[in-house]
Amino acid sequence: MPFALVIVVASSLVAVLDVVSTVQALVGLPVLLFLPGYALLLALFPAGSSGGAVEGPSFGRFEWQPNLGLVERLALAFGMSVALLPVVGLSLLWAGVGLAPAPVIAALSAVIVGGLAVGEVRRRRLPEAERFHVPIRRWYADVVRSFDQPSRVDSLLNVALAAAIVLAVASLSYALVAPGTGESYSSLSLLTRDAGGEFAAADYPEALTVGEQSTLFVSVENDEGEATSYTLVAELQRVERVNGETTVVERQALGSRTETVEDGETWRTRHSFAPTLTGEDLRLTYFLYEGDAPAEPSTDTAYRSAYVWVTVTEEPTGGADAGDDAA
Repeated sequence: MPFALVIVVASSLVAVLDVVSTVQALVGLPVLLFLPGYALLLALFPAGSSGGAVEGPSFGRFEWQPNLGLVERLALAFGMSVALLPVVGLSLLWAGVGLAPAPVIAALSAVIVGGLAVGEVRRRRLPEAERFHVPIRRWYADVVRSFDQPSRVDSLLNVALAAAIVLAVASLSYALVAPGTGESYSSLSLLTRDAGGEFAAADYPEALTVGEQSTLFVSVENDEGEATSYTLVAELQRVERVNGETTVVERQALGSRTETVEDGETWRTRHSFAPTLTGEDLRLTYFLYEGDAPAEPSTDTAYRSAYVWVTVTEEPTGGADAGDDAA
């Protein structure tokens, strides 16, 4: 019981303090997955498995037996703790508190402390021989005795077994609490900006004029987990579709740009261009490469690509000139 209370206090402290997430997980896991069920089992079954008959209330054909062995208690503690989590979560949501770490830990701590208190009161009402207790002293004596072997080989085997158990527990604990690497990726999107200065992935230009400046904004988001150097290449392409295959038959290079973007940051650049190709269903394509781009970019070699379909005519349609700059 004192050890359980120490874990509860420690988990409550790390839940409200800004500490390393791994430490929070190590301290919080027992509160989430073991101690609530253990406390409730102690309140329900304060007696240990003594082997003798323990009297309990009778309900017709069923008789309540308040004794429970250590192995059964440990196994059921995990199941009951997992079953309690949705009940506590729904209760917090119903109360309007939310599922932040602090209120969840506080609610589970209340369940643990209440269960331990009730269980300790009921346990002390039983005869000493019938009370449940964790045989820590016997375990310690058995371990010490196992190392005190006349054979050096037996002693070394016991040391190796103990080291293997410690390593296995440490590996499992690290696997449970270590933060995952997650998926790394970069995203590429084409944007326009309205009169109010808001960006949107809509209202792309469809009708362009030869030699007239047009503008698009390109956004690159870096979620690679590290700073990444990108090369952005723009082309206006005339394509042909034959038997489901798309082939580029003519292309106009519209410029390229290189930028290093920090992890978690977004690079947004304004790209202005003047088309020289004419025709319908021309493909205005942007290729994104990590590092340098090849001499002839394509959707097959690019890390990411995006495009819009445009029609370019000889007749002027009016528009404002704009130069390349960063936004």
